[in-house]
Amino acid sequence: MSVESGPDPISGEWVFLATTNRDIEAVAIQEIAELIGADASIDHPGMVRFSADLSAVDTLHARARSLHRIMLELAREPIESIGDISGIVGRLELPTYLGPDQSFAVRAQRHGDHSFGSPDVEREVGQAVVDCYRRRERSRPPVDLDDPDLIFRVFVRDARAAIAIDATGQRSLHRRWYRVEEHEAALRPTIAYALCRYADYEPGERLLDPMCGCGTIPIEATLAAMNLPPTRNHDPALTRFQFLDPGRYHRMLREPGSGPDPPVTASDTDEAATEATRTNAREADVRGALTVTTADATAVDIETDVVVTDMPFGVRTSGDLAELYGAFFATLRDGEWDRAVVHTAREDLVPLEVSETIHMRRGRLETSILLFE
Repeated sequence: MSVESGPDPISGEWVFLATTNRDIEAVAIQEIAELIGADASIDHPGMVRFSADLSAVDTLHARARSLHRIMLELAREPIESIGDISGIVGRLELPTYLGPDQSFAVRAQRHGDHSFGSPDVEREVGQAVVDCYRRRERSRPPVDLDDPDLIFRVFVRDARAAIAIDATGQRSLHRRWYRVEEHEAALRPTIAYALCRYADYEPGERLLDPMCGCGTIPIEATLAAMNLPPTRNHDPALTRFQFLDPGRYHRMLREPGSGPDPPVTASDTDEAATEATRTNAREADVRGALTVTTADATAVDIETDVVVTDMPFGVRTSGDLAELYGAFFATLRDGEWDRAVVHTAREDLVPLEVSETIHMRRGRLETSILLFE
């Protein structure tokens, strides 16, 4: 068997794997094309695969808004047994990636019918890494399950295994630094950004989120419009990679935004929610660019270019959902706007004609992204 992908050696083109939100991978594919010019495709639900120069790892970590985890694929081969996975690892030039005295961990995901489980894969691969160094008469690298310098990711799907190194590390990129205030139904920032993309939101357009919660949608829209990094206080694992220049990533974070202050408005009927939005906007350093008001979305005149919102579905409201949906969509119908995108788990309560529907999962919940024009 021959290795199907991977770097040769450090220079040249690499194969990347990136995780994102399942069912809306199209947003990640489009963003990757815009940022680095790569043609990504869905590897499996929630993961895309593409080839790019190694410098793309810095660009994506500093600028991508739709990705959760970015990995460098070292090998991908067909397998028949768990021993085949160890064999793949044994043929890799691991000292190129895992330096002297650096610690490592193995994380495995398995899908399909196999005689072994993910913990078995992790043990086998971990031993294969140690054996690789012993054969080369090098010091055994220490295992650190809590804060490793390098994480090997192993993806076993049916009769194929892929080995990758995790350039993001323990903390997913969707965990934005500005989210110091939360609420029990807070929207994942990468989904919030995707909603803005589905709305075809452009910098300079007026955007309104009339049910802003803790402000994730308007803050993500503002950061994107001002071309500011989505995550600032995160040192991804790539900064510890011996074959990368960590300075490039940090230099990209320090680059100033290039967009003007956008006309983005966030409102909510709950004063605690609007105060949380102000706090998060202050943490994101976009407070001066974002208008935050306390207002009832069912009783205001909507006059904007784009409406983007995450509708309540029972967790953050104690009232009658049918009444709320009816009143809000009546207000929306009578308003002046060009495009609207609504994320909801209660599509059955939406009385307006929908232009397009994207079905997705939010945890265990079946939800929909509804596009109106």
